[in-house]
Amino acid sequence: MPRQTEPSANTVLGALLQGMMRSCDVQSEMVRVVVDQPGLQPDILITERGRSAVVVEAEYEPARNVEDEAMSRLGLEVVGGRKVEAVIALQYPDEVANCADLRAALCNARLTYCVFTDDPREPDRFPELGWLHGSVSDLADLIRLVSAPQRAVDTATDAMQRGIEGAAALLDEMDKARPGITMSIARLLGMSNVPQTRRMACAIVANTMVFHERIAGMHESVKSLVDICGNGSTNPQWEMMATWQHILSINYWPIFAVARNIIRKLTSGDAAQLLRRLYYTTGEVDAAGVDNAHDLTGRVFQRLISDRKYLATFYTR
Repeated sequence: MPRQTEPSANTVLGALLQGMMRSCDVQSEMVRVVVDQPGLQPDILITERGRSAVVVEAEYEPARNVEDEAMSRLGLEVVGGRKVEAVIALQYPDEVANCADLRAALCNARLTYCVFTDDPREPDRFPELGWLHGSVSDLADLIRLVSAPQRAVDTATDAMQRGIEGAAALLDEMDKARPGITMSIARLLGMSNVPQTRRMACAIVANTMVFHERIAGMHESVKSLVDICGNGSTNPQWEMMATWQHILSINYWPIFAVARNIIRKLTSGDAAQLLRRLYYTTGEVDAAGVDNAHDLTGRVFQRLISDRKYLATFYTR
């Protein structure tokens, strides 16, 4: 029975990804794309201005060599000066190999994959065991996520951790004097009134403020954080509540609704301290230099949830 070749599948998959990621350059089965190794031929190479290069290495199931092949691509420099900081090892199912229409088969396929990220000690695999499963669209989302430059992620994560710790310290002090407020925040999150919960609350607000700063430039009617939390603002809580309510009238409910409700629980003075603390954190995160807030905070929180003192209570529940 005729069988589709892996390079053919890679070429069609690359074309599908290009259609979903129009700001990127997707190259399939190309040589002369790796610096000092002109004969090396990555299966699929994705590059974009301001982001790290991502390689997809693919084989048909059972794909015995795909993980080793993927890890060998980490750290390569591609033409244009970008470093490969993430490689996705992908397994095509049998129905792709045996199909008559590759495009249709890939559009309907349940792909299996994992991602390796560059680490000075040894490659990190996600997930640590087993495989992820998803569509081509899910694969495109993963590529966007892991293309955030590691240096920017590290800088932003360090800033976010410092900001969360500082803001959570304010809530810890509040818990001693006004435990009813911190208890109401814990109930809002469906958690116990413990330090982990207060860190989670601050992480949610910090994430929302990072996203707020990005969309302020997209909507003329949305005030920037400097107008709300800067020195000229007399009541940051009221200004933030009004602005977030306006943003919710546009959309963005999954991001802004819970954060708005957390801020609503605080007194105006406590809210002003918390928001101004996280306002400076947002500036540090923004200065890390990644254009897409979703991608950056996704990578930041991927790192934070590996530290149980921050988010483990939330995720285990």
